[in-house]
Amino acid sequence: MAAPQVASLISSQIAPLSSRAAQRALQFGTLLSLVVVGAGLMLSAEPVWAQARGANPPVAATNPSGPTPVTVPPISAEPISARLIIRLEQVERQAAELTGRIEVLEALLAKQQASQDRLVQELEAERANQSAVAVSGSRVADIATVESSPAAAQDAQALVGDVAPAPAPPPGADSLFSAAQLALQRGDYQTAESNLTNLVTNFPTAPEGIEGRWLLGETRFVQSAWGPAAEAYLSYLEAAPQGGRASESLVRLAGAFGQLGNAKLRCSALDEFKRRTPNPDPTLKARADAEVARSPCPAT
Repeated sequence: MAAPQVASLISSQIAPLSSRAAQRALQFGTLLSLVVVGAGLMLSAEPVWAQARGANPPVAATNPSGPTPVTVPPISAEPISARLIIRLEQVERQAAELTGRIEVLEALLAKQQASQDRLVQELEAERANQSAVAVSGSRVADIATVESSPAAAQDAQALVGDVAPAPAPPPGADSLFSAAQLALQRGDYQTAESNLTNLVTNFPTAPEGIEGRWLLGETRFVQSAWGPAAEAYLSYLEAAPQGGRASESLVRLAGAFGQLGNAKLRCSALDEFKRRTPNPDPTLKARADAEVARSPCPAT
């Protein structure tokens, strides 16, 4: 058989086989594609089914490309708290100032009461003197009219002996100042303050009276009576602006004003101390430095 005929015969037999193989391959490919597509659909639908069953909570959508939201606090929250703090400080400062004023008024009332008591004592002493003089005059007149006899002389002597002695004079500046110092040494501040108040009231221009103003401030200062203490120190500075206790009074005055919450007057007293006393003694300098360290003052 010729070669062309053999080739034609082989081709005619192979062609049906190739066509069937191609069909089977196409069917297999189609089936494989369907399986892959079905698996993909199942995988993509799994989160939805899980969410529907409640297995996975819904995830909030994110916007990576958009700006991150910012939570803005209430605008008025912080300013309101700041204003409340400032108002509270103002109320505390006003309360401290009112406390100081009340203490000053109490000191003034005590001073007036002491003055009234002194006047009452003087009036009672004067009344007693007048009564004693009247009684003595009447008894002397009776003695003059009695007959001169031993018995009458004895009666007159008895009458004269019954006359009450004159009251002792009121204590002087030296006595009051010494009594106040002794009371301070014993720690009896109330007695010391009473004596010093009488001293300052009755002998305001005497050396003991001027020194007593400073000592009265010290007596009130140790008792934490800041308002009356400041009043006493100011009284001393007015009476003796160049006195030996002026610098010490300024330091104490700054301390009293600081306790009363009056920073302006406190710093003014410290500035005046620095101006008047450029070279204080070590003790006074240490006390002034301690007062400055309590709270700084603005530089002038």
